Amino acid sequence: MTDAPALSTRIETVFARIAATRMAGVPVMNPALSVAMRGLHRHGGHWVGVLVTPWFMNLLLLPVAEEGPRQVGAKAALALPSGRYEGIWGHEDELGGYWSCSLFSPMFDFADQETAVATADAALAEIMAAPEPDADDDGMATIWAGNPAVPAPAKPEPTAPPSRRALFGLGQTGPSQAGS
Repeated sequence: MTDAPALSTRIETVFARIAATRMAGVPVMNPALSVAMRGLHRHGGHWVGVLVTPWFMNLLLLPVAEEGPRQVGAKAALALPSGRYEGIWGHEDELGGYWSCSLFSPMFDFADQETAVATADAALAEIMAAPEPDADDDGMATIWAGNPAVPAPAKPEPTAPPSRRALFGLGQTGPSQAGS
């Protein structure tokens, strides 16, 4: 059985290696940042956390148990306490398969690692903060990938999602001043 600290270390090691090899010299890299896995914890059948790298900040969901083969790049609705998020299936040999949801990319809006990590922590807190919508829910993250044998999740009333800036209180102004 894997524990959160060991899995966090493994994720950081894999993505630090990617930063030093596949991503080396790529212009989307922010040299002020490094790799950090934040807040990894169990939620239903997945490990959930936020991965900070010099090129992206992603919400990650790693299955606790094998979910079966999936096509890299497959999309699914990820049901978490605060709502549904579109996830993309990825795979690294050292980690296996995982769902990811982009929070920020590229990472040039972050001047330093401390700010990026604080943002990752705040994002994870917001994503996991809302109460489960159904009192009978077992707390498991529901993943639906268009399998006709699995009923599609109910579609919520359409609402505009908050911008990333609004989610983290960036660029907000006070009430408009009439007549200014």
